[in-house]
Amino acid sequence: MERTKGFSLAKGPVGIIGAVLLAGGILGLLMGSTDFTTSAPDGDVTGGTFLGIEGNGWTWLLFAAAGLILLLSAPMHWGAKTMAMIVGLAMAAAAVLALVDGSDVLGVFATNGATILAFGIAAAALLLVGMLPRVGRKRR
Repeated sequence: MERTKGFSLAKGPVGIIGAVLLAGGILGLLMGSTDFTTSAPDGDVTGGTFLGIEGNGWTWLLFAAAGLILLLSAPMHWGAKTMAMIVGLAMAAAAVLALVDGSDVLGVFATNGATILAFGIAAAALLLVGMLPRVGRKRR
């Protein structure tokens, strides 16, 4: 008996979220701040805003790197799910740290309320997508 694997529900959304994060990171670097100064671990850093999201060079690089990792992992079901969970947890950690600090993440990534919201939405979406199964398995 031969079995088909079915269709992955995670690959498409991971690719879309990855493309959005990559585009946002690149556009933020081009249109927002490209300041790569840090004041780790407990100092304050600021950056420019793009579409209401505050970010310095490190913030935009975080968005772009997360998007690129997601895009590269999207073609395979297990890779898409794994990277969605890893990047989702990283974004959730960044959102929580920024919420606690108020103005940045560990003195490296500049944030404001919109940046925290973007981190949180990306984290929630990725963690949800990371739990999506394959559907349509059949025996032939």
